[in-house]
Amino acid sequence: MLSFAGFVFRALTLGLFVLFFLAALPQAAVHVAERTGEAIRQWNEPPAAARRRVLGEPCAAAIERIRRAVPRDGEYLLVDGAPPWEGGTYWVRFELAPRRARFLGPWSELASRRRRPPDGSLVVIAFGDGVPPLMMDRESFLRELDKVHGGC
Repeated sequence: MLSFAGFVFRALTLGLFVLFFLAALPQAAVHVAERTGEAIRQWNEPPAAARRRVLGEPCAAAIERIRRAVPRDGEYLLVDGAPPWEGGTYWVRFELAPRRARFLGPWSELASRRRRPPDGSLVVIAFGDGVPPLMMDRESFLRELDKVHGGC
């Protein structure tokens, strides 16, 4: 059987839960209304406009330049120029799909590898935190890699 103290404790707990729920309800309703209005305003937004809104104008412009340079059925080499937890390579791959990415690795580790990218390839260096990705040809990439990592 339930003791009187147990009954009071459960009733008090339920009462506090209802009180907190009622206190949070107006703020949640305002939040839902704002998000619903935002979704309705962006209902037919073109992909380029959504890209500018989410990524910012500089990043969206860089993505558009790369999309024009690499054919839809083409391939590019992808380098991670930021710490891996920032996820820049994932966003670039997503925005450039269906183009195929061949991941070369993190920028900081490329100098220690002796493997060179294939001829004629475009290299895309992805960064995080709203920094636009860079696109360069293979030769420019190798010169930059040698310059930064102390090659000859």
